[in-house]
Amino acid sequence: MVKILVVEDELYARESLVWQIEKYDTDHLFRILLASNGEEGEKLYRKHHPELVITDIRMPRMDGLQLLARIRQTDEKTKVIILSAYSDFEYARSALSNGASDYLLKPVDDTALENCLNKFLQRKRNEEKDALMTGTDIVTQFIRNCIRDEKYSNFVGENVFGRIFRSWQITVISFRNGRPERDEFLKEIERICGSTFWLQSRFLESENGLWILVTVFREDNVFLWRRLRNAMEQNGYTANLGISRVCTDAGSVGEAYREALECLKYKIYQKDSTFLAEKLEKEKFHDYYLSKQKEEAMRSFLHEGNGKKAAAVLADIFDGVRELGIVRMECLELLYSRILLVFYQEMGTGGSEKELLKKTSAGILRFDSLEEMCEYLSQLAESASRMKNSDPTADNRKIVSFLMKYAREHYSEDVTIKEIAEKVLFMNQNYLSHLFVEKRGISFSAYLRQIRIGRAKELLEKGRYSVTEVSTMVGYNDTSQFIRIFKQETGMTPKKYGSYLKGRKEYEE
Repeated sequence: MVKILVVEDELYARESLVWQIEKYDTDHLFRILLASNGEEGEKLYRKHHPELVITDIRMPRMDGLQLLARIRQTDEKTKVIILSAYSDFEYARSALSNGASDYLLKPVDDTALENCLNKFLQRKRNEEKDALMTGTDIVTQFIRNCIRDEKYSNFVGENVFGRIFRSWQITVISFRNGRPERDEFLKEIERICGSTFWLQSRFLESENGLWILVTVFREDNVFLWRRLRNAMEQNGYTANLGISRVCTDAGSVGEAYREALECLKYKIYQKDSTFLAEKLEKEKFHDYYLSKQKEEAMRSFLHEGNGKKAAAVLADIFDGVRELGIVRMECLELLYSRILLVFYQEMGTGGSEKELLKKTSAGILRFDSLEEMCEYLSQLAESASRMKNSDPTADNRKIVSFLMKYAREHYSEDVTIKEIAEKVLFMNQNYLSHLFVEKRGISFSAYLRQIRIGRAKELLEKGRYSVTEVSTMVGYNDTSQFIRIFKQETGMTPKKYGSYLKGRKEYEE
């Protein structure tokens, strides 16, 4: 229901305008609120927050221009249409320059009113669609908060979510070997499903780079997922989908997301597939636990600096996993964590066993096959052995070069020297930080910031992305932080930089 506030001191004019609006409103979209002067209008505005205000200019106690100024003090979004007699046209012109959306001459003509209301509704639809596409609407924000925080609760968000999604599913999407641009993906969904799709769906991106789609449950959703995957494959992208069971409780959004995420992890057994929670329940799973004998053998070879023999033990472990068939994901995650834990302990990384296990338990999503996981761990074993056998002073340049390369390749991710030290190089964080400053003259974080801002400039120059999208693409989940850092580095905000580039291009042409 769209609330419209009509503020008019003349009874006949007020009733006539209401009649005209009701005649236009054949779909019963509007709820009309009435006020006979500006003061009364302001009280109703503050109580009901209407999306459209239609107000006369000349009124007792508070005129239309004063009411407009009061509204604009607290809200830039509410649309205000000014009613003006022809003799007051200069007042109407003043109102337009001070934030009014439009004006109507009295007596109000049906066609002129219809044009104003059409313009208002079209603008409203465009703004709602923009909010959906950028994830700034209340429902998407509610979903995002539920995903980030298991204990998150918000009555208003749950209520609005529940009105749209009575029964629903969450789909988590990951890509192999690159992914489409966000806008490209959303346009593809709209092409397949029609523009009304977004009235009962929401899209957002998680902090770990996964794409999330919340859709109203329909029996033919299976065809939607199939069409989406086929469309992406035709454009050269390979996607895996994890899909939750059908839910009806708005309070279970976070739980449904984690269920879909758990389903997605089973892509490690089968490439290019859609994994539904309901189907996975019927699968026969096996248990696998790392034997003490194999763990100690791997630890011993790492301690000796023998990466090849440690890798051979890993190959034997994964042969045993493959022989069982589909191993339960909890067992596979525990195996992955245990192996990394051995690496950490042998390379002297600090922290308790409980802390180290927690730190390594979320990494399994990066793999698309058991072979890929085994290969990654084998490379880490080789790397850990090289570090153990090498002369640190001779390898300093290689280490700094590796850090620079890693920053260039992973700038869009949550990269820190701490993460690289603990999970990639198995070295002391403070040593790496000091070494980078010594060799490059700046800190690793400053170097990474330079790369991100440089890439942001390139994206802004293309002119196809919003500031929020550019922020995410260069590794900043907080847009305000990105704007602040961009201004520090360039002397202007990203928006002004984009305008500057556009002006320079037009001048050169």
